[in-house]
Amino acid sequence: MRATESVKAIIVVSIAVALVSGLVGCGSGEWGEAATIVGTVVHAANGAPVEGAMVTDNKVQTTTDADGNFVLNISNNGNVTLFVLADGYDVTQIPVPAGGGQINVGQLTAVPSAIAGYGHVTGIIADAGAAVAGAQVWVGGITALTDANGRYTLYNVEQGRRTITASTGSKYGTASVLVISLRTVTADIAITSGPPNPY
Repeated sequence: MRATESVKAIIVVSIAVALVSGLVGCGSGEWGEAATIVGTVVHAANGAPVEGAMVTDNKVQTTTDADGNFVLNISNNGNVTLFVLADGYDVTQIPVPAGGGQINVGQLTAVPSAIAGYGHVTGIIADAGAAVAGAQVWVGGITALTDANGRYTLYNVEQGRRTITASTGSKYGTASVLVISLRTVTADIAITSGPPNPY
């Protein structure tokens, strides 16, 4: 009888050890490594920080500060996609590589959502045929900066005939374009000598 009880005790202990081992293994596989994701959310047109944007992996979430920066602590099992949601912007998503520690995803651009009655204007700014990076482009209060290839995009410009202005501070140029609701139109601009950038 005592032998039987000893066998039962051994079996119970073995089962308990197996369960604990299984739970530990399951936990590490399911939750992955602890990671801290950092980055900055900026406006797609002019690089201005987007404050109050929500950043989430659909499990935990955080919001961007006044400078567009965020810190998100997650459990990274290698299948993580970050989502950036902000009022007036399309949803931005980015895959995050597997691994723990700090992962810097850099700048994430938030693209303004299209609005009925407004359209987007894009184009290239050039000086004597050469693309100009870092030029400021505007119409009314809507601004953009050209990228390394001289390209810009102005989002949600009111429909109708509009004058787009570009400037480097010492040179400027303009182009007239018909903005169409919910469409993207092109306005390339050649800058020449002129007044400095008023912005």
